[in-house]
Amino acid sequence: MRHPSLTSLYKLQAGVLSVGTLFAWYTVYVDFSRFYHFYGTLFRTQDCVIPNPVTTPCFYGAFAFLAAFIWSLTILRDDALKRGVRQKKLHLLLIASVLFAWSNFSWSAYKFYTVTVGPRVACSGVPAENIFSTPCFIGASIFLTAFLVSVFILRNTPQTNSPERIV
Repeated sequence: MRHPSLTSLYKLQAGVLSVGTLFAWYTVYVDFSRFYHFYGTLFRTQDCVIPNPVTTPCFYGAFAFLAAFIWSLTILRDDALKRGVRQKKLHLLLIASVLFAWSNFSWSAYKFYTVTVGPRVACSGVPAENIFSTPCFIGASIFLTAFLVSVFILRNTPQTNSPERIV
């Protein structure tokens, strides 16, 4: 029998990752639309005022969100024995995703605050007034939230090799 609060945490994890997936792919769609409108092609990657979305961290973060979301859905359908192993692997993916997202945000913030002349540009290559309202910050925050939910799940998951479970 599944523990109700643990099942709720798995659902919360899937929900957070679904929000992240929708946000990331919407951002990628907007970036591709802006790029295509400006250049009339999706194949230009050099000498671009607006970066081609394929060359941005957001594009790859969107794939990480999608993979983590699908993974979280498979965990929801698994039995208790498989859940623990798959959750640990998802947790590792979320660690890598958090490191990737926050390092990219940190680099964007560094470039944002060290600009001496001209407009400040955010991670999508568009002018921004506030670095904390950019897709990089929002995506990194969603990854961090999913990671924290994963930590709670792992802390509340009974260990399969503990003496109480062997009996």
